[in-house]
Amino acid sequence: MSGNSSSGGSGDMVPNPMHAALSQLQAKLQGDASTLSSALKAANQQMSAGGTWVGTTAQSWGTQLDGYSRDCATQVNAMLADVSQALASEPAQVTLTVAEQKAKIMMMMERGF
Repeated sequence: MSGNSSSGGSGDMVPNPMHAALSQLQAKLQGDASTLSSALKAANQQMSAGGTWVGTTAQSWGTQLDGYSRDCATQVNAMLADVSQALASEPAQVTLTVAEQKAKIMMMMERGF
């Protein structure tokens, strides 16, 4: 994780709300990574076994499903890497002014601005 200081105001250091939110997101993703990575595994196994749906359309759809199933883990790993990178770029402690600015940005993001 990054250093303990940030420019943008003087005074005592306070927890960085963006760092805290990213830490929570990272913990949640890590906890759900296994489930998310294998979300399509059971359906893919059933289709691969050939007993659920047969024919040329089923084969085509099954091939797509197989690709999507394998892609789940790749996408989850990419999300974890992105969150880790963002977390590493955010200091754990910032000045009060910076913390207030980050909190304001986060509220705007939640509202879709």
